[in-house]
Amino acid sequence: MRILSIFSCILFSLQVLATNYSISLAVNGFGGQTAYLTKVEGDLSILTDTIIGDRYGLFKTTLSDEDETGFYKFIFPQLNNAEVPFIFNKENVAMATEAINPNAYIQVLASKENDLYYTFLAKDALFNNQVELLETIYNNYIGDEFRGQAEVEYNRLLSGYLNDLANLQRQGKNTYAWKVIQSSKTPAPPMLLSQSEKNAFLRAHNFDDVDFSDASLINSEVFTSAAIHYLSIYSQQIQQSNKNAIFMSAVDTILAKASVNNETYNFVVNYLLGGFESMSATEIVTYISQKYLSESTCSSDDESTLRRKAMNNTDLAVGKQAPLDILSAMNPQKDINFANENIVLIFWATWCGHCTQAMPEIINHYAKLSNPKYKLVTLSLDETTTNWERFIDENPNFKKAKNLIDTNGWDGEAANAYYIYGTPSMFLIQQGKIVSKPIEANELFESLKRLRWE
Repeated sequence: MRILSIFSCILFSLQVLATNYSISLAVNGFGGQTAYLTKVEGDLSILTDTIIGDRYGLFKTTLSDEDETGFYKFIFPQLNNAEVPFIFNKENVAMATEAINPNAYIQVLASKENDLYYTFLAKDALFNNQVELLETIYNNYIGDEFRGQAEVEYNRLLSGYLNDLANLQRQGKNTYAWKVIQSSKTPAPPMLLSQSEKNAFLRAHNFDDVDFSDASLINSEVFTSAAIHYLSIYSQQIQQSNKNAIFMSAVDTILAKASVNNETYNFVVNYLLGGFESMSATEIVTYISQKYLSESTCSSDDESTLRRKAMNNTDLAVGKQAPLDILSAMNPQKDINFANENIVLIFWATWCGHCTQAMPEIINHYAKLSNPKYKLVTLSLDETTTNWERFIDENPNFKKAKNLIDTNGWDGEAANAYYIYGTPSMFLIQQGKIVSKPIEANELFESLKRLRWE
């Protein structure tokens, strides 16, 4: 019985060990340095581990069956945040590169998934570079002979490219790498086209092979890259007078394609909102929120965030009435007349790294003004007062502002009333109406100058 028990323990230990997979990257000439391991979700890199390389430049970690299949990245802060992406799909991964340019010299030493993926990247880049040269000849050199030779060469290149893809498909059956390759390959026209003809072709076929039904591709750059590429095609025809209409049309097409899967759809909506918000494209943000963030379409785990974004961009758009009652209720001293004064309201928290960088800059700017034409109101979403009080004490200029806190955080009345989905969130309010919603501190300062509140 004892022998059987020991044997069972050994088997159990082996099963536990079998769930771990070695992940390594050798960076020649980069010993003893730090790398960050991040998980990819579209254009986001989410930190999962910090790794110190050995003296030879070997960075090692492990992932397990509990880690999601998809792309991860080694990021090197000392090398201008150079990135080395790789696919993890329940296998050991070993790669090598050079410190001089980590992304350019990648070798896959062990990993079927990554061997397929990096083989594809090399073949795809070569095909596109060669086609670009042919297109230059086709579009700029006059004469049937030149064009005829270019067309023959293009047909040869296209045939080779399609053959390479077929080989990769055979080798990559049932792999995550092939899913990515299938959705990332270049939409190649059947013949050489002029630039305007090619743009029309790409507009019509950009999403032909992008599998929006597969939510696992959220853990890659497939959907975000396809959307950016499509928007860039449209941007070439933009004129200042109609740019919003053109982008709205592009958004309609992207989201129609993504609508086959709720999780994918919500991910793409969120990505487009964030992108246009960062561009301060208020009209397009409002358009997406009103048309695509209705109650019936938000059913993922991010429903609360997406709903708040929708309401923030519509019910609290510039020109709308701000919910002032909640601010008055949180200010028993009644030393601010919220309805009749110019207000800069900032939602923030000490656990938000971006906030702790931006808030002192904003506070110090306010303190320097001898006669500000606005009242600065900071509203913390910290769930305890300890860190909030400490941070304020460390930055004495906070005393110039009105500092409020709602320890219910995201679930508090203030965060709900203003549909806060991220921090810092800023509202400039004049006579009860929202007149600006800057994102960064420098945008806030520009708005203050424009409104002549300084």
